Amino acid sequence: MRRALALALVVTMAAGGVAHADAATGPTWSPCGDRGAECATVEVPLDWARPGGERITLAVSRQRATDRAHRLGVLFFNPGGPGGPAVPVVRDEPDLFPQGLRDRFDVIGVDPRGVGESRPAITCEKPPMDPQVDHFPRDRAEFDRLVAYNRDVAESCRRATGPLVDHVDTVSVAKDFDAVRQALGEWRVSWLGLSYGSLLGATYAQLFPRRVRAAVLDGAVDHTVGSRRLALDEAVVSEDVFARFTAWCAEDTTCALHGRDIAAEYGNLLDHPPGGVAAAEIGYGVYSGLSLRSQWPRVAELLVPALAEDPDASAFAGIGSDAAYRVIGCHDFPSTVHGYTDLAARQRQIRAAAPVTRGYVEGWDVQAGCLGWPIRAANPWGPTPVRGAERVLVVSGEHDPATPHPWGVGLAAQIRGSRLLTWTGVGHTAFFNDPDTLAEEVRHLVG
Repeated sequence: MRRALALALVVTMAAGGVAHADAATGPTWSPCGDRGAECATVEVPLDWARPGGERITLAVSRQRATDRAHRLGVLFFNPGGPGGPAVPVVRDEPDLFPQGLRDRFDVIGVDPRGVGESRPAITCEKPPMDPQVDHFPRDRAEFDRLVAYNRDVAESCRRATGPLVDHVDTVSVAKDFDAVRQALGEWRVSWLGLSYGSLLGATYAQLFPRRVRAAVLDGAVDHTVGSRRLALDEAVVSEDVFARFTAWCAEDTTCALHGRDIAAEYGNLLDHPPGGVAAAEIGYGVYSGLSLRSQWPRVAELLVPALAEDPDASAFAGIGSDAAYRVIGCHDFPSTVHGYTDLAARQRQIRAAAPVTRGYVEGWDVQAGCLGWPIRAANPWGPTPVRGAERVLVVSGEHDPATPHPWGVGLAAQIRGSRLLTWTGVGHTAFFNDPDTLAEEVRHLVG
């Protein structure tokens, strides 16, 4: 739900000066970055069940509407995740947003609690993914090792992060966004949520339906599918997208792998990864790259040395989940695996559905990475019924490996009065892959 965006968004993380404010008094903006943005911070409760208790700080960035006479209000943007920061995107990459949105909206980026420049930050003493701990255990001993490692990671996150680790679920984040709305002095807001941001936007609309002026939820996530379908649905589409990638390489002489049996060579690579790089790092890396159609040439280039006679797959080393992704993900998408026998059955199913790409998708990373996670899930699997929100557009692609089309159908069915817009191209979110559908998103938000 997020890795593909990391390949597309190259942002500068250096922040300018920010001014601090409580949600009740409103932020005081200061210039930041070099693209005309303003930044501030807003305080919110650590635990929304105890609003008078400890406070945490959210980082916020803003690009003001260029056509002030026809300004429609504010547009909340979330790029995906869980754990995707929006402050640097809005601050440093305003050209990512179509001119029609920049003209009419103050575009607002919020780093969700624990993420990016919001404080405190989610940190873990141990990396959420160890390439030496197999996400596809071959026996009960390897399964037990995976469970033990996940538990150690969670405890290390608790030690490093403190009490925030229990309160970074999407419901808490949605309440934070409404506190930012209040701080901005806005009666209603518009939403552009990509990938995981679709779940965040839908959760906001569920909690505060009358505060939504219009919303686009692009790359829809259905919070009812459970961890088995989360992985299996992604694996099926990823296998299809890999086949389309190899077909493109066979037809296009500019592909760095043109004329080669990519599927056979790739399977051999996963069976025999070069020393120092795990199959999971290669598999998850290729999955991420193929999620954006514009990245296919780059994926082919990265695979050339990995598939050489003396293979070098170092470009894929270190690919894996970060702390925020794992901690938030286990709150919202907890593993539903019941022991080794259950996981082994799921492995057989996903490998049968994806014999080439082998099931190295985010859904499996979440399912395996949250296995045995000891921190109680604050927002476990369940529907996101929305009643009373106006003008919600759910956008879903037929060949989106990170958020498959059935999820868009499922999410739209939970939002009364919503409209489902299906696009037929390849890639994760229309925002990054399909200009015609993006234009329709702009018309919906502006209209």
